[in-house]
Amino acid sequence: MSKNIRKIIAAIFVMSAFLIIEPNCLNLTNAKVYAEEKPHLKSIYLSEGDDIGFSADINSYIVDVDKDVEEIFIKAKPDDLLDTVKINGKIVSKDDYYKQNLVLKKGKNTIKIEIQDDKTKDRSMYEVYVYRGGKEAVYLNDILINGSSIGFDKSSNFYNIELDEGTELVNLSTIPGEGSYTISANGTVLNETNSIKLKFKGLGKYTINIGLKDEDTERTGIYTLNIYLGIPVSPNIGESINKVLKPNQWVVTNGRWKYNDALGEPLKNIWFYDNKYNKYFHFNSRGNMQTGWLEADGKEYYLNPYGEMQTGWIRYEDEWYFFGPDGAMKNGWIKDDEKWYSLRKNGTMAKGWIVSNDNWYYLNSCGTMQTGWIYYGKRWYYLNSYGTMQTGWFQYENDWYYLNSNGDMKSGEWLYDNNKWYYFNYYGNMRCDNINIKNSGWLLDKNNKYYYFNEDGTMRTSSKTMDGYTYEFNEDGSASNV
Repeated sequence: MSKNIRKIIAAIFVMSAFLIIEPNCLNLTNAKVYAEEKPHLKSIYLSEGDDIGFSADINSYIVDVDKDVEEIFIKAKPDDLLDTVKINGKIVSKDDYYKQNLVLKKGKNTIKIEIQDDKTKDRSMYEVYVYRGGKEAVYLNDILINGSSIGFDKSSNFYNIELDEGTELVNLSTIPGEGSYTISANGTVLNETNSIKLKFKGLGKYTINIGLKDEDTERTGIYTLNIYLGIPVSPNIGESINKVLKPNQWVVTNGRWKYNDALGEPLKNIWFYDNKYNKYFHFNSRGNMQTGWLEADGKEYYLNPYGEMQTGWIRYEDEWYFFGPDGAMKNGWIKDDEKWYSLRKNGTMAKGWIVSNDNWYYLNSCGTMQTGWIYYGKRWYYLNSYGTMQTGWFQYENDWYYLNSNGDMKSGEWLYDNNKWYYFNYYGNMRCDNINIKNSGWLLDKNNKYYYFNEDGTMRTSSKTMDGYTYEFNEDGSASNV
């Protein structure tokens, strides 16, 4: 063998060695990359709707099915059969063909698929949004006005709603389904509670367009509310149907609650007592259940957002009102739970000082009429057992007090009354000679003058002998020989 041939053979062996080593190196590299990959599905199949066009690196899909489809099944097969698959939190396996049956609600249904690597425990998530009803099936769950449903039905995007004459402000609330939504009313985005205040001016028809955008899928929906303020909806087909089909029961017509009698006719201009709720309700001239303030039979009533006539204490716009057992709003003096309260002519509960029948009374922060001593504005006052503020001379627990014309108690002060002088201690009681208390009649004033007060509290101006010593008093009452 020539030298050149030996060189060629040697080169072939060297190249063969590299060719053997290189594939091994590539296999190791591929194994490392595969270990770092997230687990993924091999396929997703739904029994209804078009093929989703599955791709392992796409994690979100939208499927439309007919509105009459109530149940489907879904299969989610993993790429690695050792991996664990969950559909909406429930494990599916090879034994059940990675299949799960699902009941569909109208509109959007979210299916969450989780796959977990059996070794690394890494997880991947897939989401399938199934719209029962197709592309237009972007629904809210409810629409409320002042807390009451308008008679919402997912199959309808159009509503007529009646509001009573005089309504100026209502609260419109929307309740979205699962997921993230942006909701607007006539172009104004609703707040974080998905609600908005609507203001109206005068009788007429108002149209509110509610826009709904599903942020998960970018799909949109719209609802139209025609609000008839103080005027009837015409023609009122819904009411005619309710008359025939729904006697002796509550019905919702044009977003308003009514109650049909035995003939299917809505109750109108009348109080109605519902034995089921043990409450009174009132219906206006068009048969609509009323809420809020109501004037009837010359009396004022208050009906909560559910139409129930209220009794007892009610707080409205930071003011308290009281309604009797018949539901009529009270004013003047009332007694409740052995306590007295005063209600103004407009029904609001009074607090603080009030004048009633030319007498002063004091009502605390809870509106309760006070009696006895009260401390107000750094002065003392006395209210008798009827709550009336006292003035002038007043005896309390064997002591005499004097209350000024504005009711505040004299304290550390002189009083000239009926041509005689008196003095009242800082506790308010009259200074006088008490036979049970030695030297109780003496007073040393701030000018270092002594005065003496008789048993009836009058200031002494003539001499008096005490303990064998005679004291002389000047015309101004000061002692001249003390």
